[in-house]
Order: sequence, then structure tokens, then C-alpha cells
Amino acid sequence: MQSIKKKLLFSFFIIIAALLIAEGFLVAMDRMILMKYRSLLDNMISEYSLIDDTASLVNSFNRRIKSPADAAEVQSFNDLHDEIQGLLVKLGGAIVNNRSRLVFSGLENNINDIFFDLEIGANNLIGGDYLEAVNRFEAANRKNIFVQENVNRLLLEELKYSKSLQVEIDRINLISEIIAILLFLGTIGGCVWYAMFFSRELVAPLEQLTALAKVIEGGDLTATVDEELLKGGDEVASLANSFHTMIFFLRNNIKKLQEYNLEIRNSRNHLKSERRKLQQYLDVAGIIVLIFDVNNNVLLINKKGREILQVSAEEIMGKDWVGTFVKKTDQIKTRSLLNFLVGDIAPLDTIENVLVVKDKIEKNIVWRFSVLKNENNVSQGILGTGVDVTELAAAKVTINQLKEVDRLKNEVLNIATHELKTPLISIVGLSEVMEKQPKTMPEDYRNFISLIHTEGLKLTNLIKTMLTASRNEIGKTAVNIEKLIFDDFILSMTTSLGVLAQRSESVIAFDIQGKNLKAKTDKLKISQVVYNFVDNAVKYGPKNQTITISVTQPSPDSVKVSVIGAGQGISKEKQKSLFLKFSQLEPSLSRSQDGMGLGLYICKQNIESLGGEIGVMSELGQGATFFFTIPLVYKESPTVTAVKALAAASTPVSQSVVPAAVKTKKTKKNIN
Repeated sequence: MQSIKKKLLFSFFIIIAALLIAEGFLVAMDRMILMKYRSLLDNMISEYSLIDDTASLVNSFNRRIKSPADAAEVQSFNDLHDEIQGLLVKLGGAIVNNRSRLVFSGLENNINDIFFDLEIGANNLIGGDYLEAVNRFEAANRKNIFVQENVNRLLLEELKYSKSLQVEIDRINLISEIIAILLFLGTIGGCVWYAMFFSRELVAPLEQLTALAKVIEGGDLTATVDEELLKGGDEVASLANSFHTMIFFLRNNIKKLQEYNLEIRNSRNHLKSERRKLQQYLDVAGIIVLIFDVNNNVLLINKKGREILQVSAEEIMGKDWVGTFVKKTDQIKTRSLLNFLVGDIAPLDTIENVLVVKDKIEKNIVWRFSVLKNENNVSQGILGTGVDVTELAAAKVTINQLKEVDRLKNEVLNIATHELKTPLISIVGLSEVMEKQPKTMPEDYRNFISLIHTEGLKLTNLIKTMLTASRNEIGKTAVNIEKLIFDDFILSMTTSLGVLAQRSESVIAFDIQGKNLKAKTDKLKISQVVYNFVDNAVKYGPKNQTITISVTQPSPDSVKVSVIGAGQGISKEKQKSLFLKFSQLEPSLSRSQDGMGLGLYICKQNIESLGGEIGVMSELGQGATFFFTIPLVYKESPTVTAVKALAAASTPVSQSVVPAAVKTKKTKKNIN
């Protein structure tokens, strides 16, 4: 149901809407008539333009015959040709009269014939056949006379159509006037009927409410409001509901007053019960709950607190908590924090201190305090909740010790690898020199020397790998950023990767989807990762396989490189540990490939140092895809910055002194 105000607004809206509809209908009719006349006028203007433009086109071709090399005349001819075609298209879409369209079709065919003659004549001019071009001009000139005749016929048909349009307009005007009169009469009749109906609906309820008010005034509270009045949704119904609510309120007011005292007594009993429940809840809580006044005297403590402090309630109630249980070295900071809390000037509300319980046992407790205030915002006490972190504190000490052991391990490993590298360089260098000795050396000796050189190189590469991993861990490996075209850089590795793939008679294929990707990153680190991925695909894949290197762009500011190889695949369980330190795919006692399991670990370090991510996708029996994603523009992460700062600020435990390498002659082999 609508309110009286809404009903009035609705009635006025109906009247205005009816008038607007009538006015809109008439305006639409006038606009339709105006548009038809305007269309006729535009058609006539276009038809007259056809006469002039066609004649100008023929004359322009005549001038081209006289001056075939005149570029300006050629351009003028083409412009006129395009303009005439545009007029034909415009007229073809605007003519709606069937007779006019029939005449227009003849006009269009005639103009198209002229186009045909002139286009052939233009080709003759290009071929140097001027006589044929003149003949085509004369044919087009004769046909141009018919253009004017067709246009005149078309204009006559348009004028005839305008006469029939006028008859249609008069008929529409008559219909519009009849509709407007009917809408006017309907609006007047509807308004009169609605006014009478609305007046009757408003006056009758008001008379009923007036009689009800007089009955209530006489003190009869048993009177009720007619239910029909309560169902309405207007102001009269709202007034009736107010009468109904007032009667109900007066009727129940005395009863509520009688029940008031009973509720107060019940509330007091309930508060006592809730207090007991609160104490029970506090006793069940797994943390210390302590309440003391502003002088630190204990007012309440739960069961967990008594168990941790190893006291009974009688032994702690009313005692100075800080002076009795807090360790002396922590008493000053604890009292200061509590005083600041009471004065509302504490910067924080948590603290860790040590409590001394029976037998001088110390407990590390982390506290959180809240000030208890009364209705006048005056501090009355402090609520403290504490958690026993004694075991956690001991664990922190153990963790710090393990971190120090790990740091010392890395330092020892670094020193050891440096010390091993020096004699290995000498061994490899001397073995290369001995391999160049005269052939008079026994065959067995030459084989032994070759074996020494080969195994020395293997051991050198292992030490180099260990050094790289160790330096990455302590943040000593620099990131050398260079500008490059990423896809060109990947393709530049074709030769070196192809040589690597030849070990298993395999081939390298590239799938470059991102072109001309400008990047700022570390070329050496990326090439190491790609080389390692391909090396693993060769090691663990079959012979004669195709190893695909894919470059895609998952987002505008990043690039993804994937190396897809065949093979037996990697189980989900082994994938979890692939990029961990010293991780191997094969069991250590039965593996067929050399290495310490640091290759993928170093790859992970390289990619993460460039702000990227590395991963693998594989199913058993379906090969494996190793991939990494890095940003096109390198930005040093806060973590890397912090590690560098820490590495620069720290002093090594010891530093190995590497003796000078044995000088050997340069050979074609590369010693790392």
C-alpha cells in the first residue's frame, strides 16, 4: 500500500505522463515528416551534383588526353571518380520510392558505362594508344547526355513522390489530432474519478479514528482498532497503528512495573553465578591470568598461574607480585612498564621477564597487560595474561648455536676448497705439460698421465661447483647486470648447446614466442642455468632425442625459459627434493652419472638472486620440463641487499692464503 503523499504524487505523474505521451506523439510525427522532406531535398541536391560531376569527369579525361603526364590532372580525375561513386552509394541508400529507384537504376547503369569507357581509355593512354583513348572519350561524352535526361526523370519522380507524401502527411495529422483529443478526454475523466475515490478512502478512516480517540479518552483501554485500518500502508494506517500501540503499552505498563523488582533480584543472583563461572573459566585457561591493583598487590590468579608459580591462592593473594616473584634483574623494567600503563603513557603493553618460583627455578614468561578502569576512566587495577616460554627460549639458544655451527661449516668448506684448488691447478698444469713430452715415453705412462689430467679436471670442476654454492649462500657472488635482447641471447647459445647434445647424438630445437625482448639481467647466471638444464636432459634422456628450448612471456614484465627433454620422467616425490643441496636422482651407490648434486641447487640460487622462480614439471614415462621465470628488468630484492650488507659488515673467522699456481704453458684446454 502507498502513502497518501505517494498516491497524490502518483496521480499527478499519471496526468503529466499522459500529456507528455500526447505531446511526444505529435513531436514524433512532425519529426518523421521533416526527415522525409529533408531526405527528398538531399536526394535532389545529390542528383544535380551528379550532372556536374559526370560532365567534369569527362572533361577531365579530355584534358588527360592532351596532357597524359600531368599528375595533377590524373589526381583530379580520380577524385571526381570517387566523388561520383560516393554520390551513387548515397542515393542508392536514400531512395525509398519504387518508381524513383527504377529510374535510378537506369541512371546508375549509364554512369557505370561512362566509368567503363573512361577506365579503358585511361589504360589506352598508359599503353600509348591515343586514338582509342579519343574514341572512348567521345563514347563517354555521348553517354553523358543521357545522364542529364535520367537525372531529370529521377527529379520528376521525386516530385511526384512528394505529392503522395503530402497526402500521407495530412492523414497522419488527422490521426494525431484524434489521438490527442482522446487522450485529453481520458485524462480529464480519470482525474475526476480518482479524486472522488481518493476523497472517500481518506475521510472514512479518519472518522473511525476520531471515534476511537473519544473512547480512549473516557478510560476504556479495552477498545481495539479496526483490523482493516491496520493493514493499510499510508499515513492513516500509521496513525491507526500508533493508537493500537498506545493501547497495548498502557495495558501492559502496570504489569511490567510489578515485574521490575523481581527482575532486579534475579539479576543480582545471575551476577553472582556468572562470577563463579568466570573463576571456573579462568582456572581452565591454559595461560596465566593475574589481576592486581595499581600497587601490584595480587587480587586474583587462576589455576594455571598457581601451578606455574607453585603456590596456593592464600600464599599469593594480597602479595606484591613484582617484588615476590619477578627476578631482581627484571623488576625495574616490569615496574616501569606497569607505571606507564597506569598513566596511559606506555609505548607497548607486552614484556618478557623471568619469574623465580620454588627451589629457585626460573620461568621465562611473556606478559600482555591491560588496564582496568571504572566508569570515571580511573585506573583500578591491571589484568595480566602470561605464557610460559621457558622451553621456547631454550630452543632459541639451540637454534642460534646451530646457525653458528652452520656458518663455521661453510667457512671451513670454503677454506678447504680453496686449499684443494691450488695443488689441483698444479697437478692439472703439470699433467698437460707431461702429455706434450716426446713419444719416447712408454704407452702406459702416457695413459697414466692422461688419466691424472682427466680426473684432475673432474675434481677441479667439483671444487668449483662447491665454491659457487658456498659463495651464493653467504652472498659473495655479484650480480652483473647487462642490457640485452633476451631471445637473441638464447639463440646465441645454439653452437655450445649443440656440441653438448652431440654426446647422445641428440639435437637442440628452439621455440621462441617472445620476439625482441629487451632485458636487463645477468647473462652468465642465465647461461649457466640453461646449460645445466640441457646437460641433465642429455645425461638422463635417451639417444637421438630432440631437446626443445622454449621462450615465452607470461606477463609484460617477465620472461619464461623451459627446457623440454625426453626420458623416463621424475616422480612427484623426487621432484620435492630436486633443487635441494646434494640432491641426486639416482641412489648414491648405483648412479650412472658423475656429480655432487649441486647443479640444480646452484641453478636455484642463480634464478632467485635475479628475483625469479625455478621449477620442474614431469610425469613418469613422459619426460621432464625444467623451467625458470625471471623479470625482464632486474631489481635487487631487500633480502639480497640485507645479505650483502651483512656479508660486508661481518669479519671472516679465517682466511686461507692461496699459494701461487705453478706456471705452465698455455694449452687449448680450459682449466677452471
